[in-house]
Amino acid sequence: MGELRIATEGLAIFRAFMSGDDADVHARIDGIRASLRALDDGTDHPIERLAVDVRELGAVEGYARWAASYDEPGNPLVDIEGAVMRRLVGPPPWGDVLDACTGTGRHLHWLAAEASSVTGLDQSPDMLARAKTAVPSASFLCADLLGDHEGDLPDASFDLIVCSLALTHFSSLDEPVATFARLVRPGGRIVITDAHPVMALLDGQAFFFEADGSTPFVRNHVHQISAYLRAFRAAGLIVDDCDEFVLGPGDGPAGSGVVALVAPEASRAAFVGMPFVLGWSLRRPID
Repeated sequence: MGELRIATEGLAIFRAFMSGDDADVHARIDGIRASLRALDDGTDHPIERLAVDVRELGAVEGYARWAASYDEPGNPLVDIEGAVMRRLVGPPPWGDVLDACTGTGRHLHWLAAEASSVTGLDQSPDMLARAKTAVPSASFLCADLLGDHEGDLPDASFDLIVCSLALTHFSSLDEPVATFARLVRPGGRIVITDAHPVMALLDGQAFFFEADGSTPFVRNHVHQISAYLRAFRAAGLIVDDCDEFVLGPGDGPAGSGVVALVAPEASRAAFVGMPFVLGWSLRRPID
């Protein structure tokens, strides 16, 4: 925790050392001094000395272990992303909808109310089990997004495809985007949300807490905005809209979560004004 606080204080200093207020920068330096003292002798700020077991898990194992707690309150990325997704999807009618990498079905739940049909695709049986309970009217397919779905999902099957906070887990964007382009109908839409590449560059991983106090994570790969655009162009898709959600004082790491708990003032100085969620609205042109 001390290392996390020092890193946050340092990011806040870096963002302000040329144009910020000197008093604020000096306050951040005082915070670093306090953390270093705590790490050296343990007499000040005991939270600084808490250690967390952090280890990387593959997507299948990670989401199997995360499934039971994924929908619990307190995940600022999920809360913020939901609003971005709804704005980009826009009003109904939506026709036949695919929620790719549906997870627990949190988007399927509201899409099902106005869609002609909804289908959830995910490679995690544990997440799908929860989605089936939440949205019993939906159809589901347990499969990898990159797999061969032609027997289950023929070409041009959907009017709308949504994909939430998932493409960042892929090392390359080309294959999943090409799959979306194949599955959507001409004139149909694709809405994608992801962790913003700035957050991924700051080692913002998809982490969760377990009962033993450990904090496993599923890796978020860094995909620059140019990489998304190249993948969209290669798949023949048109960009209708792009949304970059910028953190306010009460959002995400600035207002909740582990960083804000350890260093609330530094967290605000470091993260307010930073982009947190990236959203895309795409369209397959009519042939």
